Amino acid sequence: MQAMCSKVITSPVAIGSFLAEPPQDASPPPDAPRDWSEWVLLGESAAVRHLRAQVRRISPHFRTALIRGEAGTGKSLVARAIHAHSPVSDGPFVVAPAEYVVECHAAGESTCSATIHAAASLLASAQGGVLYLEGVGELSYPLQTTIYRFIRWAEERRTAPTNSTYNGPERRCANLRSAPTRILASSRSDLRALALTGRFRQDLYTHLSAVEIIVPPLQQRVDDISELSTWLLNRLAEQAGQPFKRLTDAAMAHLKALPWPNNLRELEESVSRAASLAEDSTIERRHLLPLSEAEAAGQAAPLGRWPDRLHDVVQLHVLNILTRCGGNKLRAAELLGISRSTLYRMLGASQTQPNP
Repeated sequence: MQAMCSKVITSPVAIGSFLAEPPQDASPPPDAPRDWSEWVLLGESAAVRHLRAQVRRISPHFRTALIRGEAGTGKSLVARAIHAHSPVSDGPFVVAPAEYVVECHAAGESTCSATIHAAASLLASAQGGVLYLEGVGELSYPLQTTIYRFIRWAEERRTAPTNSTYNGPERRCANLRSAPTRILASSRSDLRALALTGRFRQDLYTHLSAVEIIVPPLQQRVDDISELSTWLLNRLAEQAGQPFKRLTDAAMAHLKALPWPNNLRELEESVSRAASLAEDSTIERRHLLPLSEAEAAGQAAPLGRWPDRLHDVVQLHVLNILTRCGGNKLRAAELLGISRSTLYRMLGASQTQPNP
């Protein structure tokens, strides 16, 4: 169990102002943002201006907040931006899938020794910073109770770390102190709608949604695609040590016409692929996936091209997505629309599944 709870990502974030003026031409601006958490906030559309205003308003004061948005919209990047502009920006930013936290804390209620210490260690790793819980909205109803207890338990240690109101192993482990930790939680689902229909705990929703940020889908940010793409191309050029590549007007018009079901993650993948195909410094319309093919990309392939067993079809698709993401499990999970912990389990199943 401790091994599972150790699957967190601790990362210091150093970013500049995300309110910089947008570039006026297609050339890479000299003061272009260097951090991914700035990228998600680029643009001048009404949707992103509202998002920037929320980040600016919430960052200095939040204790617990909810970030909601479709898969691939950049929820984790918004979380990093909030951390970077908060009073605890010098502290750690710790990413933990909600399912791992639940299993650590739930097990700790029956065996205090190692497992409750694992949950406490998670808080300790984020002390004086931000703990980002991924996929809270995707937890089953019974597990929502446990994550609610964990959040309450974490919040108690902000004000009274030696006095727990619980009678379980939390009390026996009350001597495990940690500095105040701020908590951000993310969800792809509309928790208000789920709570109204009884599929999400009302008390947990009320607790999280006191401060809620909604990350807009890319379809609401079409006017930002030019600036977002320019930033990506500038970053690719820097990483590869190659000249900057520009999108032609026709290529840009094509990007703005796409539906982008997987939002920013899909834009990043499309622009990166086009840049690799372009022979010179210009990315043309032919380097981009045709609109008809892009719309059909998620449709089923002919039956003869797929395995017979459903399990094998799913595993093949997961592995294909992971390959397209260059082995980056976080990006693959976002693209698949699942939590990272679910992806880990699926990858584990593919390794242990016996051949028929």
